[in-house]
Amino acid sequence: MSSLNPNQLEAVRTINWPLLINAGAGSWKTHTITERVVSMIQEHHIEPRSIFCVTFTNKAAREMRERIAKKLGINPDGINPFREHRLPMVGTFHSTAAFFLRMFIEHLGYGKDFVIYDADDCLRLVKEIMKGKNIDEKEFNPRAIQGMISSAKGEWLTPTDYSVTVDSYIKSVVLEVYKEYGGRLKAANALDFDDLLLFFRQILDIPEVLEYFHSRFQYFMVDEYQDTNMLQYEIIRILASKTRNLCVVGDDWQGIYSWRGANIENILSFQKDYREAKVINLEENYRSTKLIINAANAVIKNNTNQMKKTLFTSNPDGEKIVVLEWLDEKHEAELIANTIREWKNETYSDFAVLYRTNGQSRLIEESLIRKNIPYKVFGGMKFYERREIKDILAYIRVIFNPMDMMSLKRIINVPSRKIGEKSLENFLEVLNREHLDVASFSENDFLINSLSGIGAKWIAVFCGTYKILREESKTKSVAELMESVIKRTGYEEYLKQEYTEDEYEWKLDNLDEFLNMATRYDGMLYPENIATFLEDIALITDQDREQWDKQKEDAGFVSLMTIHLAKWLEFPTVFIAGAEEGIFPHSRSLVDGSALEEERRLMYVAITRAKEALYISRAHERYTFGNYSANPKSRFVKEIPDEFLHMETNRGSAQSIFGGGANGFSSFGNMFTQNWPTTRSNPVNTQKVSSGKKNSASDFATGDRVKHPQYGIGTIVMKNEAICDIAFPGMWVKKMNIEIAPVEKI
Repeated sequence: MSSLNPNQLEAVRTINWPLLINAGAGSWKTHTITERVVSMIQEHHIEPRSIFCVTFTNKAAREMRERIAKKLGINPDGINPFREHRLPMVGTFHSTAAFFLRMFIEHLGYGKDFVIYDADDCLRLVKEIMKGKNIDEKEFNPRAIQGMISSAKGEWLTPTDYSVTVDSYIKSVVLEVYKEYGGRLKAANALDFDDLLLFFRQILDIPEVLEYFHSRFQYFMVDEYQDTNMLQYEIIRILASKTRNLCVVGDDWQGIYSWRGANIENILSFQKDYREAKVINLEENYRSTKLIINAANAVIKNNTNQMKKTLFTSNPDGEKIVVLEWLDEKHEAELIANTIREWKNETYSDFAVLYRTNGQSRLIEESLIRKNIPYKVFGGMKFYERREIKDILAYIRVIFNPMDMMSLKRIINVPSRKIGEKSLENFLEVLNREHLDVASFSENDFLINSLSGIGAKWIAVFCGTYKILREESKTKSVAELMESVIKRTGYEEYLKQEYTEDEYEWKLDNLDEFLNMATRYDGMLYPENIATFLEDIALITDQDREQWDKQKEDAGFVSLMTIHLAKWLEFPTVFIAGAEEGIFPHSRSLVDGSALEEERRLMYVAITRAKEALYISRAHERYTFGNYSANPKSRFVKEIPDEFLHMETNRGSAQSIFGGGANGFSSFGNMFTQNWPTTRSNPVNTQKVSSGKKNSASDFATGDRVKHPQYGIGTIVMKNEAICDIAFPGMWVKKMNIEIAPVEKI
């Protein structure tokens, strides 16, 4: 144990009675608790089978088992983690619960051969129950009901307990489904994922079962204790109630999962629950430079509800934290890409770009693609691969090009129009036989009325909607057309029915971003506006595919992910994007003190992912639905002392930021809008699409220079009243209505 520092060594040697290891980021926590378990077995001669260890992820459990096994001279390959008595029990909360329920679930009236339903199985069951009870899926989202049942179970509420909380009509509907849901699962001898913990807690109320645990296990350890919910807290409290030999490991500064039900008070109140507890701080960081650690300390110290500790490191001072600032969100993304490209001697795998929400990946992806920098988005699809984006894009494509059969096939039943495969086949056969495209067919009432079969009515409905959208495309802007598609097809309601509340909100955020991107084509005349819009997207996705082909030869890529997803990772160089009030911290946290403290913990997590270099980026203004707006600098950046920071405001030239360059296509339009209300009322709405008069034509003249969010700096080379030809470097001349186009005179 010579490799342990004094505090780590103290933690390893503290075996009996309650112990809280308050482990700061990068403090070799896993190494410490592995050494502690090995010491318990080898030096204190504690039976391995009497040690119960739980953590949150299968990866963490597997890593801990393998480390312990190797230290004990045991080959970890092929062993059963729950039946190998030479090793302690190490697993996740859910995997250990499933194992013990196989032993004791008969006490609850289930068979030991129970099956575990996945999320899709559970959703189908909820839909069956709703159908049987005549509950309209259009009025009540099955996924939302399933989610509320899951939340109730996570709070340890049976249907009887939940009935006390019913204070609204939706909750009464959930209760009605919940009552039958449990019975249907039991009749099938099935459990859902939430039942594993709920039933584990219930069997602990059975005296002989509790006696089994108390006689077998004397030592308990919980990793990532700050992430436990109330049910997990109760399970551990009961298991350790006899011996009180409970060691919990965690970091209250990294408690960032309240939205999953985690209760930060579990770790903050540990000394109240166990007054004889010993607290050992692991404060030495082995990951990051001194400047990075000092910055993390400076930020997190502004929280009031926390345990006391101060991170330090023996690592070199390192370079100052670079704050990237420039004009707008496009510059911000380009600065990130340029900086990565300038690190000549590093592999792309050394870089990670972290952001507060998934939607922010859009502009960063485009900038990396323009620089031919390979990247990978973790925890979500690339922007143009997301279902909702592909659906709306397919609508725009087939509206613009009625002969696009691939796009037609994708969206003719999205949202569902009850057009079966046979009806669709008949429809396509008519188009082929009559040599018609969908636009011509939609104008032909005789052919529409000649269709037969169950789906004929719905094909006619589709054709009617298509006809209207096709006409609108000739007069509306791209953004207005996109919004009309969403409204006329009922696409937003379709998403609400198909996804959970969180998924629904995320997809609406993506649609908001797509709409905002489309406003960059305002003022361009039909058909050039739609043609340019579709061409830009096609070119960027095509180059993206080429980039991935290159990655087959070179495995290196920049990692893009949310900060939540990065919690267990580290990278030599980290970029934190969007450090502005309303973005990070998120707008929804600005009116809630506890939420704001969690946002600050999230910044602490982001900072401490960096080993050698840290960049924090922001834009002075952001283009939001036709207008530029300014977001103040994030308070978290202001909390870092100036002596730790280096301000970078002019990396790369305007031409490299805005020009088409060798790629031959425009800088792609996008930004992630963050000016959200605290509660979303109508996320995709006509008020967001700016299509009215923005400028006065009399204010512009031939020779004037203008700034465009999509194409950059250009010059008016010809003007006829409001219609202007504008030349942008590296591109064709663009014809625009200057009164509507999102341009500013410079």
